[in-house]
Formats: sequence, C-alpha cells, structure tokens
Amino acid sequence: MTLLFSDKQQNALNSIWILGIIVAFFQISNYFVDSYGPDTSFYGYLWQVQNWFLESLVFAWYFYKNKLITKAVLIQLLFIPYYIFKSDWSAFLDYHLDIENSMSIYNAMRFVTFFIPLICFAFFYYKTETKPAGISRLKSLIIPFCSALVFSYAVSSDPDSLYKYTGFITAESLYIKDIIVSIIFLVISFKTIAVLIGFLYLSNRAYSIKKLIYPIDHQAISNPFFKWGFMISYTILLLTIMDMVGSIFSISFSSSSLKITTISYILSYLIILIISGRFFGNLIQYRNYTLQKYLGVLNAISMLPILNLISFFVLLFVKKSTAPIGTYVEKLKKNRNIHLIIYAVITILYILYKYFGDPAEYREASIFYRIPVFIIAIVLLSRYKVSTKIVPFLVFIFLYYGDITEFFDFTEGYLSFFKGKILSFIWLGLSTSALVYYIIHYILYKSFYTEYFEEQDAEKFEQYIETFK
Repeated sequence: MTLLFSDKQQNALNSIWILGIIVAFFQISNYFVDSYGPDTSFYGYLWQVQNWFLESLVFAWYFYKNKLITKAVLIQLLFIPYYIFKSDWSAFLDYHLDIENSMSIYNAMRFVTFFIPLICFAFFYYKTETKPAGISRLKSLIIPFCSALVFSYAVSSDPDSLYKYTGFITAESLYIKDIIVSIIFLVISFKTIAVLIGFLYLSNRAYSIKKLIYPIDHQAISNPFFKWGFMISYTILLLTIMDMVGSIFSISFSSSSLKITTISYILSYLIILIISGRFFGNLIQYRNYTLQKYLGVLNAISMLPILNLISFFVLLFVKKSTAPIGTYVEKLKKNRNIHLIIYAVITILYILYKYFGDPAEYREASIFYRIPVFIIAIVLLSRYKVSTKIVPFLVFIFLYYGDITEFFDFTEGYLSFFKGKILSFIWLGLSTSALVYYIIHYILYKSFYTEYFEEQDAEKFEQYIETFK
C-alpha cells in the first residue's frame, strides 16, 4: 500500500477511538437532556453547550493531537458565535432594535459566523500539512476552503435533524426505545468519525480532481484497508442518502428562497455522495483483483444493509487464489456468465415477490417490464465502461417517467406559491434520485466489470492484475 496519511494525520488517527467515545457520549447525552430534562434555561443551555463542544472538537482534534493547542482552542472558540446564532434571533432584534430587515441581518450574522471558523480551520490545517509542488496560489486558497466546507456539512450531527431516525420506533417500553435510540446515535457517531478519517485521507488528494474522482490508487487492497474502507465509505454513503432524502422536502417547501448556505449544503452532499460511492465501488473491485476472485453477485449485495455483512466477511476472510494469473483470466468470462444468470434469477424472484406481495386489486402487470430493463442494464454494465454514463439515467427515466409526468400534471391548478414549491421539490428530488441511481449502477458496474471483458487482451490484463499483488 502507498502511504495514505502524513505523520501529523497519523497522530490524529492513533487514538481517534477516544474522540469517538466523546462524540457518542455527548450525542446520547443530548438525546436524554432533550427527551427527559426539565424545560428550564439550564437544560437548554446544557444541550447547546454539549452540541457546540462535540462538533467543534471534531474540527479541533487534529490540532490537539499534534500539540497545536492554541489553534485547537481558537477554532473551538470561533464556533461559539455560530451556535449562538443557531437560535432564531430575528424576533429579539425586532423587539430591542428599531431596524428594518432584521431577518436579513440575522441571516448575514449566521452566514459570517458559519464561515469564519471554517476559513480558520482550512488555513491552519492546510498550512500544517505539506502542499504539493506546482500548486498555484489561487488553487491553494480555493481548494482548502471548499474541502473544509464539504467536510463541515458531512460531519454535522445536529440532533434536531438526527431525531428523525427515531420516529419509526414504537417500542412499548421506554427502556427498549432508549436502547434502540442510543444504538442509532452510536452509528451516527461512527459516521462523524468516519467523515473525519475520510477528510484526512482525501485532503491528500484534494488538489487533483482526477484523484478525487478515482479515490483509490491501483494497488493491492490489504485486509485492514478493506475492513476500515468498507465500514467508513458505506456508513457515509448510506447516511448521506438518508439525510438527503429527509432534507429535500424541507428545503423545497421552505417559505424562504434558497440561500447561499442552502445551495452549498446541497452541492456538498452531492459531492459526498459521488466520492463515497465511487470509493466504495473501486474498493470492491480492487479487492476482487487482489484476491484474484470474481465474486459478481456477492459484490452487488454489498449495497444492501444487513445482507452486505455476507459480502464484507467473504471479501475480508476469503483466501487469495494461489493459481496462476492466467488461470484466473481464463475463467473470468465463464464466472461472469454464471453470476449474471444468478443476478437475473434473483431479479425475477424479487419482481415476482413484489407483484404477488401486493393485494390483487393493487397489482400492476407493468412491473414485469422491469425484469428485462434490469437484466439488460447489468449485461451492459458488465461489458462496457461507457455504460456507466448512460445506463443509470436511462433506467431512471424508464422507471419513473410516468410518475414524473403525473406529478407535473398534479401541480396544474395550484396557486403559484405551492406550485413553485412542488416543482422545486420535484427538481431537487429528480436530481438527487438520478445521482443515487448513478452511484448504485456504478457499484454494480464495479461488481461485474473487468477491463478484460471490453479489451479482450489477456496479456495486457494479466500485467494489470500484477499491480494488485
């Protein structure tokens, strides 16, 4: 494996489990303070202080671990105004000050208090790390700030937005509910730590767009790298999708127009989705190359929660093939065809289950059109690299074109305000859904595709596999 982290980054990672425990403690503590604490000013301030401390500590951790105490404390202090202005102060300003546009002033204050600590964090962090040679001054200013901005949205763990994950829990016993909620917050805390590790890893590649689009180098994937890479990238990918689904509706139907912070939030989450999805897909493929195994269907189910544990443990513990690389290459086409047949059978069974699982009066025969669509899609993805730029979007349009046109027709007759909000929801939803479909099909492509299927050059592919030894 090539060097993944600098010495200073490694210092921050060596005892990052301590940070994980601290974050988890305050996340769970905030839940109990909010749910069971008395409705008093003290508990309100306690909740806010804990929220400020846990989030600002994530930004300061790198500096604390490298004994840059002044910078760490300064970053945490700079986050205080932002958390103060998280509360709605516009009514307070209206009452105490005779000024107009108090809401605009309040939004400007939130904007400034949000970006100042990020600018300082980006400046301190990238000044501490060694900058690659040949980077222009403009690039060295823009990239650190943009990467810190994306990091800030990814690492955010505001309990107000996280409580939505607990809404489905209907346990009769409050103790059982509290245990389940605590587990959920443990997962979210792991996501926070995962994002920090991901930021440290990607910050070494941030100056090259190509290195971000291809976030793993062509090299053997060791057991430790695969284990942590799988858990980190999948957690970020899954929770990012869940968070975006919940946010689109509230953003679209907000009474205010889109703000700069809202636009940066949307773009940041789309970037996170793309990078984490592509990292996960490449990790699966390169692990197959390292093991000299073709595990098509097993690779594909790595996207499914719970079931992906099967893929995870197989890819982690299966022994590397001892056969010559030539033997591995010779069997590739046969293995691919077997896995494609298995995938097709699973697809047919799933569609039949969906069809017969519904009451007779709600069954629609049109669902069977999905069978050839899914099978043709996976065949193309397994053979052609260019298919990743076409197939996901064609599948998305085919599956949802009717629903989209019906939704547009549904808006006719509404007042312009509501119609505009519904259309905003549609466009945001469509963009996000199309991107999610792209990531899903990209992972499927990486699960079934090898360069040999397209180029048909066994010798060249054998040389390529040598790089994964």
